[in-house]
Amino acid sequence: MENGNNIAFWLERIDAKFRETFPGRLFEWHEANAYSYPWRQTKDPYAIVVSEFMLQQTQAKTVIPCYLKWMERFGDWETLANASEGEVLKAWEGLGYYARARNLHKIATIVFFEKKGILPSEPTELLKLPGIGLYTANAIASLAFGKKTVALDANGIRVLVRLLSIHQPINKVRVLKELSRMAMNLLSEDSDFSLFNSALMDFGRAVCKPLAPKCMICPLKEICQAEQPEQLPFKPKKRIELRKEKIAILRKEDSIWLYQADSKTGRYQGMWLFPNFDPFAMEQKTILFSLPAYLTRYKIFLEVCEAAWKQEKLIQPNLWQGEWIKEEKISFLPLPAPHRKIWIKLMVERAFSPHPS
Repeated sequence: MENGNNIAFWLERIDAKFRETFPGRLFEWHEANAYSYPWRQTKDPYAIVVSEFMLQQTQAKTVIPCYLKWMERFGDWETLANASEGEVLKAWEGLGYYARARNLHKIATIVFFEKKGILPSEPTELLKLPGIGLYTANAIASLAFGKKTVALDANGIRVLVRLLSIHQPINKVRVLKELSRMAMNLLSEDSDFSLFNSALMDFGRAVCKPLAPKCMICPLKEICQAEQPEQLPFKPKKRIELRKEKIAILRKEDSIWLYQADSKTGRYQGMWLFPNFDPFAMEQKTILFSLPAYLTRYKIFLEVCEAAWKQEKLIQPNLWQGEWIKEEKISFLPLPAPHRKIWIKLMVERAFSPHPS
């Protein structure tokens, strides 16, 4: 790793040619190649906040249909603020990371009931709202209110890091703040910061890709200092933990046992789940199938089995916060992605035995 790799060192690499070439070429490329997303057709702060929350850790192509359905269902702060958490979680299905939905719901409640429907426009005030970090605050301020702030997502960071051949770990807050300061230094006071943020994002997505970047057709290749671009940005490897969980499918006539996760703690707050197999309370019948499930730090193998309660008294509320749910109603409950996959597979394959006890 290089010594002196800080903002002063990086700025030394930005010569007159770089300053003349970078913003202009980027804007020219964007004018001809900009992505057309539904959330870019509006300056409505609510719509932009919704899109930014959905785009956290989710690809745009996945977000588009979810965003359109969401805006039909919850079109403004008032509608979302008055919705139940269950309705919100159900509408969020397909996007994962449900804490985003809960935080978005909390923001709607704050904005509608406490701020008279007016979202703060300054990044410092936006940062005080649930689930909003530095990037999201700057993106909302720039896109919704025209504030002169630079918002660097993973795509924008990758472009700048490669252009200047920066080898510091980008998971450090200090490095990200210095990158933002450096980007601000590249723009003039009369620059369109909102356009710059969108252009940098699109360029990273379309040209300066994580793998197989299109260097041969890159309009910035003459000022790019990355010798091996695919090795940048530098990220320390995260250790992925492997886990195995056994999920029990308990049936009684035309109903299946599910429980609702605690609404205040845990990964799946307020959502409905099939229970983990408990050998003290349940009797295993048949292994039905296995499914992989991926979370940020874990790879989980779900082994799904058909089971039965050993004794009826073991399903009393003080032991299991659950209930028998009619099969036709399960699809309407908010289920986390791994459990929804289990349910879909059960429905498609009818994998369980036809005569439940």
